[in-house]
Amino acid sequence: MQFTVFPGGNFIAALLSIGCSLIALGQTATTTPATTAMKAVADQVEADWTDGRWNRADVGPFMSAAIHTPRGRTLKGIAIKVGDKSQATVCFNTELLGYSAAWTGGFLEFDPRRYGLIGGPKPKGRTLFANGTTPGWAHNGKWEDPRPRKLGPLPRGHAKYRGLYRHGNRVALSYTVGKTTVLESPWAGQAGGRLFLTRTFELGQAATPLTALIVTKHGAKAVLKQIDGLAVAHLPAGDESLWVVALGQGASLEAENDRVLLTIQPGKSGRLAKVFLLQAPLGQAESIVALAKANAAIEPPSRLAKGGPGLWPPLATRGIVGRPLGAFAIDTIRLPFDNPWDALLFTAGHDFLPDGSALVCTAHGDVWRLTGLDASLENVTWRRYATGLFQPLGLKVVDGRGYVIGRDQITRLHDLNADGEADFYENFNNDLLSAGGGHAYATSLETDSRGNFYFTKCAEGTAHGGSLIRVSADGGKLDVFATGFRNPNGLGIGPGDVITVGDQQGGWVPETRVDVMRRGGFYGYMPMHHRAEKPETYDPPYAFVPRLLDNSAGGQVWVPPGQWGALGGRMIHLSYGRCTALVALQDEVHPGQGAMWQLPGRYLSGAMRGRFNPHDGHLYVSGLRGWQTAAVHDGCFQRLRFVGGVLRQPIRYATRAGELELGFDVKLDRELAEDPQSYSLEQWNYLWSSQYGSKDWSIRDPGKNGRDPVVIRTATLQPDGKTVVLRVSGLAKAMQFQLKYDIDDTGGKLVRGTMAGTINEL
Repeated sequence: MQFTVFPGGNFIAALLSIGCSLIALGQTATTTPATTAMKAVADQVEADWTDGRWNRADVGPFMSAAIHTPRGRTLKGIAIKVGDKSQATVCFNTELLGYSAAWTGGFLEFDPRRYGLIGGPKPKGRTLFANGTTPGWAHNGKWEDPRPRKLGPLPRGHAKYRGLYRHGNRVALSYTVGKTTVLESPWAGQAGGRLFLTRTFELGQAATPLTALIVTKHGAKAVLKQIDGLAVAHLPAGDESLWVVALGQGASLEAENDRVLLTIQPGKSGRLAKVFLLQAPLGQAESIVALAKANAAIEPPSRLAKGGPGLWPPLATRGIVGRPLGAFAIDTIRLPFDNPWDALLFTAGHDFLPDGSALVCTAHGDVWRLTGLDASLENVTWRRYATGLFQPLGLKVVDGRGYVIGRDQITRLHDLNADGEADFYENFNNDLLSAGGGHAYATSLETDSRGNFYFTKCAEGTAHGGSLIRVSADGGKLDVFATGFRNPNGLGIGPGDVITVGDQQGGWVPETRVDVMRRGGFYGYMPMHHRAEKPETYDPPYAFVPRLLDNSAGGQVWVPPGQWGALGGRMIHLSYGRCTALVALQDEVHPGQGAMWQLPGRYLSGAMRGRFNPHDGHLYVSGLRGWQTAAVHDGCFQRLRFVGGVLRQPIRYATRAGELELGFDVKLDRELAEDPQSYSLEQWNYLWSSQYGSKDWSIRDPGKNGRDPVVIRTATLQPDGKTVVLRVSGLAKAMQFQLKYDIDDTGGKLVRGTMAGTINEL
């Protein structure tokens, strides 16, 4: 083990045959928005990241987001299209288990700023009703919201969201109210020129009555009537009224000020109820009752929970097998940017299924399943496996099922009928607190040897903001593992359950930093210390990484032992900002610190997630274009292959008082290796403060900007011919050191590079 365990062609859309819906995608001959290179990082401005393409996409039957509903944001909302022609939309609150709003004439309008990923969408159309952020079901006859700061899910004893079933274009919602299971399906219909909404319930056994909020009309007074044997309620509002009709044994309506409630009497499992809701003039009561009776059939929502027809025919791309560059080659699995649904492919995480296929998630809510990941990549098939997730930025396969981390929850995906598309989007855990902050992403998803899940939550004013979060293997418990992060965009779990996190430069984070976690650790970002007393310092990083190597961190991954030659067992750090991968070496004398050098090649987008495919042994990298990145494409899915040979780079190092030792994987030319002029060493500190980033500061003269050159007095090649000991004057503890080397191996091949790291101890 190499890591110490710390305690604690143009778009071709052609059917291959009449009965086949496989669409082949060739290389696009012209540049598209998805494949247009960005400006240099230093030249990028806000306008470069304004992009409204998401508004043209077919996102599927539903979309999860923090939705700007009329009476307050629904922080964990699902906008669901209802009706055969998607005539209306309802917004379900997965924390409060009720509908916060409904509207007609459109779906969602996504904010074009920063590709739609920083501001929540808003309803597009005319509001039918807006209930606001209130519990959807009464608890012990009361409607109070018991949550601290009105954040997070309701207590599990009150109600709990279990997940969503997709059956073609239909949706059924699964949750519990107290101990009673509820399956509910929203829909819309049309009769007599009027649009009506329905909520159909199928309930488990209940010992007490259950009461649900159906609709609120601010400023109106609800009126209840009995017409032709049916309970009918209406909320007058100008020329039009909101009408509610309830059907089903034991189902009745109540009028309470500006609200209409549905009460269902206790009974056995399998009871059905149906509620109609529509707008109509006051004098239309009889016609509304007639409409309800004409549509009185109640279809059990459970029929939607068995796996239904798919929506997304597969697509095909041809990959590019890269030419070797030294010991490595980068292969490109082309993304289907030009697709029939205008789906965006800002790839954000991936993992591999037991059959060798891959699941890849995208930041705009999709999960794709890929097959054909063979040596040639000549026929890679893509199929949308899931849609409508809340900005998923991490994916992990456990026991053959995909788990996805979004801003709202960890979702476990189930393909119930083995047709290649997920039918059940299970809420594995949604205890994460979310206040809807623009940058408050939940990123990366990994597991330890005990099956616990880990992800990072970016800074936000909640108890979970700026933290490494752990969720138990059964999904039953969420807790904070470590704190003090700003905007972490990746983590890794290596041998011995070593956990690493990469954070981004900004206030209190003077430079990109990679940390090795300890339970309860604090990693520098003061607004997220989550302690009773303000800390005076922070846990030192494994390594700061200078901007020329990495201006914005991704995640980390470990090379399996026995693979990649001399790099077996080493950690690889991914740079989202530079679209590169770096080798992380651990100081052999002081294992709490390390240094990095860059592997050859660049990725087509910001490298964030890396996983070794157990079926072929290669490293697959995914990432996306965001802001402050050198990305060329919206997203990438690429394969880094070790083709053999030597690296001609350091594979180990150690720091001691007055010396720096480097071990290479080749024998070195003695004359050049022992020439101190073959090396250049600098060291400097950063200022840990609330200002954005930091200049370089002298260690010898702390009040002076700049770097300190370190004099290399001698360089001695050791008897193995691969190890050089540099004896230096003035080597000190340093937040950053940078060593450049320019030598040859014994065959005259160039050994050149830059290694940068941190010296916490000497």
